[in-house]
Amino acid sequence: MIVRDLTARFCALVMVAALLATAGCHRTGEFEPMTEQKIYVSDRYFDVYVKAPKEALIIGYGGKMLHTTDAGFSWTRVDTGTEKALYSIDFAEGNKVGWVVGEEGLILKTTDGGASWTVQTNEIWLDPECADDDERSYRELNEDPCQYAYLFALDVLDENTAHAVGDKSIYTRTTDGGKTWNTETVAVPTEGISEDLLLAVEDPVLYDLTFLNATTGYIVGEFGKIFQTIDGGKSWQEQQASVMDSSVLDILDLPTFFDIEFLDDKTGIVAGLDGRIAMTTDGGKDWNFVPNNVSDYIDPFYSATILPNGTRWVVGASGQVVSAVAGAEFAKGDLGTQVNNWMRRVRFLDNTVGWIVGGFGFVMVTEDGGETWFRRFG
Repeated sequence: MIVRDLTARFCALVMVAALLATAGCHRTGEFEPMTEQKIYVSDRYFDVYVKAPKEALIIGYGGKMLHTTDAGFSWTRVDTGTEKALYSIDFAEGNKVGWVVGEEGLILKTTDGGASWTVQTNEIWLDPECADDDERSYRELNEDPCQYAYLFALDVLDENTAHAVGDKSIYTRTTDGGKTWNTETVAVPTEGISEDLLLAVEDPVLYDLTFLNATTGYIVGEFGKIFQTIDGGKSWQEQQASVMDSSVLDILDLPTFFDIEFLDDKTGIVAGLDGRIAMTTDGGKDWNFVPNNVSDYIDPFYSATILPNGTRWVVGASGQVVSAVAGAEFAKGDLGTQVNNWMRRVRFLDNTVGWIVGGFGFVMVTEDGGETWFRRFG
């Protein structure tokens, strides 16, 4: 039987790191004086939103959010009003209305492009029974207080509609701009699963989601779970059966997936534990593992992306990074310097501008599609 508490499950994602390597690439530009720098080696960044060729927002541990309008040469600290960890950020078209989700069910909203943020009231409990006032009072008296669920990923469809997922199979969505959030758990089929494994797999952590349009979306998480909806999140169906090839002995051997991205309605990619990457070219009907082609890349991959031209980038723990142009196999990626820390997110605005953020204050940017990458210390 596998028993994992909330802290252990998420720490496994973010705490795999080594010493920070010295940057080896530089470019001409005016950096802020050292005393005014905003990025520190103690920072842990979990997501980046690329608003424009020179503009981006990065978020991370301790409620930290930084904003740049000059491709990272200088940064402004944004007041989020919280010290809770911020895990995911996304905006509606137009980049004015956006949300952030994070630690203990935190949901923040902006209507001014990220200049200011307000907390949206939303009680998302690890145990649904805690929605009852009497139940919460009873547990407080017995020194077993109810806990809020962490939200790890967010996808914003428009100024009224956003979806988020988190611990213990929790899925929540709003269709009224965040005035109300409807929370439920994604049901996991249990047929054919023995009782000793049931407790481990019945409420997997959900780490990422993406919607292609108002009706079609995908979620990934623990135990290689891949879910698809075609009715806007009203119901979800598992898709991971096709991933179980000869390298997978049983359901518990499927690697946890931390990220899922789609280029179009057919072509998608997921990345996860053990340096595993899987892709689909038919909208998820058939998923197949693809080799990362680097023999010592056995640590987790945390993030993947597909550029409009078909180029793929995948990053993860211990400085792992692979890339491939359209139609080619993956090969070791070149960031221009040795990287040993974990990288949590890679995001591109288009075929040229991209960002990577991660642990130990790690921030890199490219303006030529990944041919050259530059560290940003701000």
